[in-house]
Amino acid sequence: MSQFQLAHPPADGITTVRFAKTQNLLLVSSWDSGVRLYDVASNTLKSRYYHKAGVLDCCFGDDTMAFSGSVDKTVKMYEFTSGQESILGSHDKAVRSVEFNEARGIVVSGSWDRSLKIWDYRAKGAVSKHDLPEKVFTMTISGDRVVVGTAGRHILIYDLRQMSEPEQSRESSLKYQTRAIKAFPDGTGYALSSIEGRVAIEFFDPSPASQARKYAFKCHRVNQDGVDHVYPVNALAFHPQYGTFATGGCDAVVNIWDPVNKKRLCQFQRFPTSISSCAFSNDGSLLAIASSYTFEQGDMDHPPDTIYIRPVLEADVRPRTGTAPAPPPPAAAPPAFGGFGGAPAPGGFGGAPPPPPGFGGFGGPAPGGFPGAPPGGFGGPGGWMPPMGGFHPPPPPPGGFMPPGGFGGPRP
Repeated sequence: MSQFQLAHPPADGITTVRFAKTQNLLLVSSWDSGVRLYDVASNTLKSRYYHKAGVLDCCFGDDTMAFSGSVDKTVKMYEFTSGQESILGSHDKAVRSVEFNEARGIVVSGSWDRSLKIWDYRAKGAVSKHDLPEKVFTMTISGDRVVVGTAGRHILIYDLRQMSEPEQSRESSLKYQTRAIKAFPDGTGYALSSIEGRVAIEFFDPSPASQARKYAFKCHRVNQDGVDHVYPVNALAFHPQYGTFATGGCDAVVNIWDPVNKKRLCQFQRFPTSISSCAFSNDGSLLAIASSYTFEQGDMDHPPDTIYIRPVLEADVRPRTGTAPAPPPPAAAPPAFGGFGGAPAPGGFGGAPPPPPGFGGFGGPAPGGFPGAPPGGFGGPGGWMPPMGGFHPPPPPPGGFMPPGGFGGPRP
């Protein structure tokens, strides 16, 4: 089986794709107000339901029910076997993230109203509400832990067994706005991505030994005419068997990474436009990729929204041991970072001095990074990823990639 496109995709921006826990069923939410259920094996649209406004997130309960959160402020449940839908409740503003904890039978929703709510879907009511410092941008569940990323670079880790206060409150180790968070399959930590073309690997254990293992690396960057063009990393997805993970960015590229051996395993061909979401199937044999423009460069003509289903080769996701290959001698670094947020500034972001040798890309800036990477990182001058041909978007406008209101904000 080769890569193919799902028939009857959403008519507007795709926000989330998620596979069912036991079958190759794919749940998709979008800005056209709809939530769709696809049978991937037969490439058919099995069911759909709608909110009154764009849907920002969705998730499965079991394989027969779905939950979704919308700009219409509601959290909705839909049962596919009966076609029955019900509203669990609402927030004061748009619902940005929804997650389901199967062991406890509860739904967790995070909103732009700066709150987290716990719902009992059987009683169809809220169990509790928890105030947050800023509006929710992303959320993930790992066992009884809920990890919430908000505006202001806040990362809050809650224990569902004791929700009176966060178990841990952290500041993101990345300097710019959080875009996605996804928990490790083994429950020991999470990956975090941001709009600045970086990903961080973090661990729940607060001990100094565990925290010394965390690191961050550069990715989703293209060097063009000596300028590093930096793209938001919108999507994260972990392989359920190997623990390797996929990243998708506004450069229309999907990469697969080995977080233990600190290597990039592969890079897929460039897709027509930004990658807004991606997900592995429950057995790791398929990867769903949403190619859907996220308005990082404002309102403009763009390719149609498309969902690709890609068979996963073991060579693409299986960790490889051994040392990384020696990179070619690096070229002279450009005098400025540039590319992100408009014109380059001497010394890079915020006028900071250039990093020392060995701290570009993997290998910096956090201790424990990818050793041996060239200055400029992957895709930078002399890096391990040569400049890629094909689609090279123009540099972003002054002010950066984010439209007013951030990702998932008011549509142009």
